[in-house]
Amino acid sequence: MKKFLKIFTLLVISHNFGYLFAATTPMVVLEDVEISKESANWLKVAVKFKFPFHPLQSKYQRSPKLIEDFVNLNYIDDVKVKLYICFSNETKKATLRSLKKSDAEYYQYYSSEIEFLALKYKNNTSFYANFLFPIEIAERDGFISTYVKHIGHAVEISIGGIPLEFPESENFLKYDPKDPVEKNYIGKFKQQAQQNSSKNEGFLIPAHVISSKYLEGAGPVRRKISSH
Repeated sequence: MKKFLKIFTLLVISHNFGYLFAATTPMVVLEDVEISKESANWLKVAVKFKFPFHPLQSKYQRSPKLIEDFVNLNYIDDVKVKLYICFSNETKKATLRSLKKSDAEYYQYYSSEIEFLALKYKNNTSFYANFLFPIEIAERDGFISTYVKHIGHAVEISIGGIPLEFPESENFLKYDPKDPVEKNYIGKFKQQAQQNSSKNEGFLIPAHVISSKYLEGAGPVRRKISSH
């Protein structure tokens, strides 16, 4: 019941703030998706994001009269970040160039997510959701030349299970999301990522699975508990 009330409240607040700040301030800002060679074993993909204001600050800025209404505004609870990313298999593309396939047929999609139990909130503080990808797979499939190049990405961020809308959540090649026609191509790219990333499950993983150092400056995460 308590969780339902909080989710309902977030929906109301999201609607109100969406109306008031739609032209100026989104509830969450995606600052960057950074890809780097982390080590001899891993590529790191870092999703950098921030909250311009606390999502519940309007509702809970005064002292609550009920225990159920209490929210600690020094934290944002239950934040989930899901990443979809696409690379082109340049090794396969070079070997099979005589087949004259379209570039899209060499795209490989990957996805993973991190669920933060709580993020310590400060106005406009940047957070990172860090993911790792095996360097040997990247080298095998030709993702790496002088630098790491990806075809596109899509990021979903939610609080308490409620998805947040924010600009530039999707990026595909050099298409402009502000152009109505090109925005349609970006939307189709995300659909393909959602449909096909499950084929490569387990390649892109939350970085804290390898080392808790990747949680520094972030917060505790929900860890999957094996049923075996």
